[in-house]
Amino acid sequence: MAGLPAALYMGSDSGHGICIPATVHAVVPCGTPCVGAPPKSLLTMNKSSIWPPFPQVPLAVMTGISNVIISGNMPIVDQDLLTNHPATCSQLLKFTGCEPIPAAIPCPTSVLCAEDIAGGGAHIRKATATTKSVFVNGRRLCRVADPLGPPCLSKIATGSPNVFVGV
Repeated sequence: MAGLPAALYMGSDSGHGICIPATVHAVVPCGTPCVGAPPKSLLTMNKSSIWPPFPQVPLAVMTGISNVIISGNMPIVDQDLLTNHPATCSQLLKFTGCEPIPAAIPCPTSVLCAEDIAGGGAHIRKATATTKSVFVNGRRLCRVADPLGPPCLSKIATGSPNVFVGV
């Protein structure tokens, strides 16, 4: 077996979730702002919010491996942090306890998802290498299809066109 393409800082991840903007996130007392809604987990919100494919960019360039270049790019290795993953969807807050009851308001996922709140409006992506035998500077090399979490549910989706990583 030839293996899977070596993961590189290029292209985008797979993204995850589905956007269903008519989803009611919560029913809250009148006047509650979006940031006052009870947060839900990313796993729960993944069923009705989307985090589309997002560039595979290191969180801090200085922490990446820069002395090894594969196909003209820096490799992604085990436990590398990538830039945080933002959602592009909203959900509705419905109100109760006032007359007349106002219309529901849309709220961005970034203030409703617990992991996005913790990440400052987008959740963290941490590469997890699945190879057991290929190392770069003592760290396992990631490959296409390796996970970028938890908490992220995306996978590495782009890599080297000519360097393959086996088990």
